[in-house]
Amino acid sequence: FQDYLPFWTTLLWELGFHVEVSPPTDRHIVDRGLETVLAETCFPVKTAHGHIKHLIDSGVDAIFLPSFVDLNSNGNTYKRGLACPYTQTTPYSAKIAFRQTRFLSPVITLSRGTAFLSKELANTFREYGVKPGDIRRALNAAQRAQTAFLHSIQEEGRRTLSEIKDKAVVIVGRAYNSFDRGMNLNLPKKLADLGMLSIPMDFLPIDREDITADWPDMYWRAGQRILSAARIIRKNPLLYPVYIGSFSCGPDSFIIKFFEEELSGKPYLHLEIDAHSADAGAITRCEAFIDSIGTTKNGNGHHADRIICKRNGTGKNILDKRTIYLPRMSDHVFAVAAAFEHCGISAEVLPESTGESTDLGRKHVSGKECYPCAVTTGDMVMKIAEPGFDPDRSAFFMPSGSGPCRFGQYNIFHRMVLRDLGLDNTPVLSPVQNEDFYKHLGNIGRAFTMRTWEGVIAVELLTKCLHETRPYEREKGSSDALYSAFLEKVYRTLAGRANGIDAVLGEALHAFKGLPVDKEVRPLIGIVGEIFVRSNKFSNEALVRTIEALGGEAYLAPVEEWLYYVNYTGRTSALSNRNWLTAAGLSFRRYFQKRTEERLAGQFTGFLKTLHEPDTADLIRLAAPYVHHSFEGETILSIGKSIDLSQRGASGIVSAMPFGCMPGTIVSGLMRGLSNDLDIPCLSIPYDGTESPTTRIQLEAFMDQARGRLLRTAAR
Repeated sequence: FQDYLPFWTTLLWELGFHVEVSPPTDRHIVDRGLETVLAETCFPVKTAHGHIKHLIDSGVDAIFLPSFVDLNSNGNTYKRGLACPYTQTTPYSAKIAFRQTRFLSPVITLSRGTAFLSKELANTFREYGVKPGDIRRALNAAQRAQTAFLHSIQEEGRRTLSEIKDKAVVIVGRAYNSFDRGMNLNLPKKLADLGMLSIPMDFLPIDREDITADWPDMYWRAGQRILSAARIIRKNPLLYPVYIGSFSCGPDSFIIKFFEEELSGKPYLHLEIDAHSADAGAITRCEAFIDSIGTTKNGNGHHADRIICKRNGTGKNILDKRTIYLPRMSDHVFAVAAAFEHCGISAEVLPESTGESTDLGRKHVSGKECYPCAVTTGDMVMKIAEPGFDPDRSAFFMPSGSGPCRFGQYNIFHRMVLRDLGLDNTPVLSPVQNEDFYKHLGNIGRAFTMRTWEGVIAVELLTKCLHETRPYEREKGSSDALYSAFLEKVYRTLAGRANGIDAVLGEALHAFKGLPVDKEVRPLIGIVGEIFVRSNKFSNEALVRTIEALGGEAYLAPVEEWLYYVNYTGRTSALSNRNWLTAAGLSFRRYFQKRTEERLAGQFTGFLKTLHEPDTADLIRLAAPYVHHSFEGETILSIGKSIDLSQRGASGIVSAMPFGCMPGTIVSGLMRGLSNDLDIPCLSIPYDGTESPTTRIQLEAFMDQARGRLLRTAAR
């Protein structure tokens, strides 16, 4: 509401509500938030919980707390302007934290137009007797109030900028960090006391600065505005930025790097503030910054390779005479490599990550990015450092995404690393996981997606065989040996010209059935969470084996659930944009995928108890009481799958995630409610590459709880 308070207060007044706005942020508000927040989120979310608690204690009838998803209206240069995951899910975490409170939480997706917004608001206020005509009239009044508010800011900005004669500071960042005096330590006043004029980023003509050509994948609205501000500041010799962020801000971990690129060497100050930040340290840093820019000559920054983020393309042409290297998230990547080989493109799966390769990756990251970014960067740099590596005959594979989590920025960051290593001409193939995903993959070769899908399903079936057999095997290592042998057979079969994957899987089934096992009662432990860490044995410290060693059987959420979900969200997006041809194509794709899965998995019926997986729509339906489907990404899959696992007999749920992962942290909070509702132990484990004995202790205690639930279930 820091940006849109005139709009929403006017709307509510026009609809006949009395509006109570929470007071300015202060220590009391912050402390209330710290007491009620469910997981270790960022400072703004903790503070938001404090504002909610204040309003509840003041006796309001309901809290108006929308899920702000997309804040770019039609006609914006960017099609999407997403809020960060924490912002989008504040209503859902609040409903768990404040169970007895009435929340009014429409989904705000401005890019879908006024009709969608009107419908959402009508549904939200129907219980109060508000009619659609009332909504339309109120929206018109609200828009007039918001336009007048923005116009006054821009007018004041034009006046201020025209009068600047000496160096000045621009306060940059998200509005709720930068312009809230309780959040920014009242820095504008402190800068004024030091003799430095500071102006808010909103005073700049941001909306007139088009940066889409250089930053096409910046899907966060705040990031779009921050990078536009950086470009304006770079061009003005009198302006210098102070970037105010919050500790552990996910989007900022990448945006700050791109911000530096835009500034092209111009100095700036970055302040990360949290609930425990003190004035003294911030003032000292401001004083040092003012001294530094005082000695800086007026002039624009310069950097020959300022912007390097344009996508390299998605077609086969960029891979001509090159070997493409794929990060080993899980063994499913061998299916992708085999599909490349089948289409005539040399492909190689990178070795499994190690401590050495990850340490190498950490030399190129700040430490604030997600852990998988450091892991994949290290794997890439490790390959580059090998003797004989030819950058002109090499390429790397790193898919992109369309938000709201950080994954879509990995490929941009990897290109920056390649540039810094002098490998500007080594491309990164990055198909975007949206409605165009299969179009991009189809450019590689006609059979590429078919071979990849068959391979993904085949590897998943082998994985299920391994996980259901290994805990009970009489001869230790026999299951692993079978799995490795048939993984190699699956790869060779898919990479070749002939079709024979059905026969290979039949052989695998016969071989696993023949392994001597001792069946014993073990608690079934579901593993959900961020797809890289939950699937990557190095990153999760061999979580499946640890659960087995502690007396459990692991049920790892399948990789294909994400691919089905990409298909589902792509089709939903195509339908909302009236792109009927794309929607029809994705519907056919889903039909083909389901038929292929049924064909390959059918022969395992009766052997694998974890064989059948729920449809994407079923997972979304299961998750609906905790998170709305408009929040896209792994959170809804993890919550839906956790409920599915509980219904299928799991005795406990583990959510594996990178440290600081935004969707993973949201899952941790929502699982507090889910665990109570379903009476099932849930454990969230954040991984960052630093082995901790605490993790083992937590798992041991968790397994005791899981065995207790198993006994209670058996007794019933």
